[in-house]
Amino acid sequence: MLVDNDVQLKKLICMFDGMCQPINPGGVACYGFTIQEKRNNQIYQIYEEGGIAFEPFSKESSNNVAEYVALIKLLEWLLANGYNKFTVFIQGDSQLIINQLSGKYKVKSEKLKIYFDKTKILIKKFENLHIEWIMREKNNAADSLANKAYIDFIDNNYSGLHNKLKPYFATDQQIKLLRHLKIKPSKYLSRIEANRYLKKYKKEK
Repeated sequence: MLVDNDVQLKKLICMFDGMCQPINPGGVACYGFTIQEKRNNQIYQIYEEGGIAFEPFSKESSNNVAEYVALIKLLEWLLANGYNKFTVFIQGDSQLIINQLSGKYKVKSEKLKIYFDKTKILIKKFENLHIEWIMREKNNAADSLANKAYIDFIDNNYSGLHNKLKPYFATDQQIKLLRHLKIKPSKYLSRIEANRYLKKYKKEK
């Protein structure tokens, strides 16, 4: 079968991310993904999307579910827009998801097995697709989209959620320490995420 040379030369660089805040599992699970095209050594933004991955505060809501949903929505968008013949590079910062898809890790969770199976079915529809792990610091675009969806959800439901979620938000002391380290805390940052930032700073120091 002949393939359009223009299609063969085009490369898509896609990134995905998922999160569940301020509680994991059982919090607000959100996803984000971005799609860029590399053509003639130039990068062109094609599409980006962020949203709620699963019903907020349900048992299904978790970081791992959100990561899989992000990847599934990314793959579905590519297929719906006819990009299955392109060379596609997909990057994510979830070692669990990447290693499960590569076969390095077994899928032990029955809940994740559903998302894993759906992802594998979608991947088979592409002619030249590669998935690789990247450091979280290099996944800022997709992370920002997922975080925006989270913030928008809390903003839109603030009055009914603030008292419920306040114990899980970063403490005043954590916020003070982050600002002292010149790290700008995101809105509604969880205690767990704040603590992760602080631990990371101590290791680097």
